[in-house]
Amino acid sequence: MSEADEEKDLETLDQATQLLKQTREFRLLIEKLKPLMESILSSSEKKNMLQNFLGQSRGRFEKSAQRLRLFKEDSKADYGSQLNTLRKAFLFLALFETTVTNIVNCMVFMLMLNGHDIFMPYHRKYAESFDDLDKLFLAEKLDFLNFHGFSFFTEHINRSLRNKIAHMDFDIEGKGVIIWEGQKYNLQTELTKLEAILLLATKALSNAGFVYPINEDS
Repeated sequence: MSEADEEKDLETLDQATQLLKQTREFRLLIEKLKPLMESILSSSEKKNMLQNFLGQSRGRFEKSAQRLRLFKEDSKADYGSQLNTLRKAFLFLALFETTVTNIVNCMVFMLMLNGHDIFMPYHRKYAESFDDLDKLFLAEKLDFLNFHGFSFFTEHINRSLRNKIAHMDFDIEGKGVIIWEGQKYNLQTELTKLEAILLLATKALSNAGFVYPINEDS
């Protein structure tokens, strides 16, 4: 990819980010995360539990970030129209299965620490740990967030596209474009939207004080 193309991608990402910043769902995300984090930091017990959660999840976050960078670079190479399209599709899926899941887990755990229990239907118990969150479907966790007013993900991420890619249930029209049920999807556009969502969600967590490691003087 040329420098001009990279600059254009960054400009497009900035535009997508600016549009999402104006949404009601993002404003609610900012408003709701801060008091949750303040409550956690005001309790040594909650703070220790969050430190343990971050300790368990840190390795996963770092490995997924490293591998996604490699995957993203690889998706820019020219392997021919169909293979290029598939690589972009799998990058979209990889972002869902790693970064979306990681951020959602963080937000769900913050709610858990503040007394909001999430039930595990197939295990007939409430989630209590990092491992328990792995046993829940992403859709269940997103519904839980939505129920508690965190509608940013449910309103803006394309779960249907994720499912179609996961099941390979689409046709390839041309370079970077897939079709299902008569509707065309430009994968670069969809990737940019998803990256903007993840960028803002990460920023919202950081602004609330959710960083690794949590400052011991907080």
